[in-house]
Amino acid sequence: MIVVFYAFAREIAPFKRRQRTCTPLALDGLHGFRTEIDGKQFAVIGHGIGRRRAAETARRAFDLIAGAELVIGTGVVGALSSGLKPGDLILADRVLTLNADGGIDERVTVMSDARVRACGRSLASAGISYSTGAILTSHRVLASGIEKRRAKEGTGAIAVDMESAGIAAEAAARGLPFVAIRAVLDEVDDEVVGAEMADEDGNVRPLAATSYLLRNPATMLKLPRMMRNLSRATAAIADALTAIAHEGKDPAATKHAAAKKRPR
Repeated sequence: MIVVFYAFAREIAPFKRRQRTCTPLALDGLHGFRTEIDGKQFAVIGHGIGRRRAAETARRAFDLIAGAELVIGTGVVGALSSGLKPGDLILADRVLTLNADGGIDERVTVMSDARVRACGRSLASAGISYSTGAILTSHRVLASGIEKRRAKEGTGAIAVDMESAGIAAEAAARGLPFVAIRAVLDEVDDEVVGAEMADEDGNVRPLAATSYLLRNPATMLKLPRMMRNLSRATAAIADALTAIAHEGKDPAATKHAAAKKRPR
């Protein structure tokens, strides 16, 4: 059993479309789906946006699902390193936490070297490039290039999200192996626009979106690029999960340039 967590439906949609059969998760209080790939059972679970919701969902999932051999946190991240582009994959070797005061919590979750190497081999065998480094989990969106560069300087992390640390902590408490495999949505100097238009499940709130766009009409010009970046990122997530499911042997996985690790 492999348990995969994601924040909102668009992140996992390309992966779900590739499956021949999907069945509802059918677990009280959880939403998502089940599928089988190459003899491996997958439970794919949505948790919404934010560390608290991710942790609560993971805790409930681990109570209800027995026999998890691997836990994967996936979804989109913001780049903190200047070399990362939309659609680039991050295979985290550790997860850091940025607290509400903007400081770094002492809690650091280090990924199992063996698990990271195994996932890396699957990606490389499928011809998928990736970067390895720390992911920073923030309590809020880091919207500007200044904020993201400051986070990079203060933590050494190469990407930022809002959920990985919550899932990692719950997995560690159960002794379950955890890896974070995420795809870049925005570059380090890209401004993150319209975060307030979505609710905690990642769904657009019509009234909030209308209000935001009326106050920020220039955002309309940025939305097409953002959607293209989201398509690149979610396709990369689907490629990565497919490669891991087939241990790098899936002929349908997208063939990228020769796999290599970028310097941190």
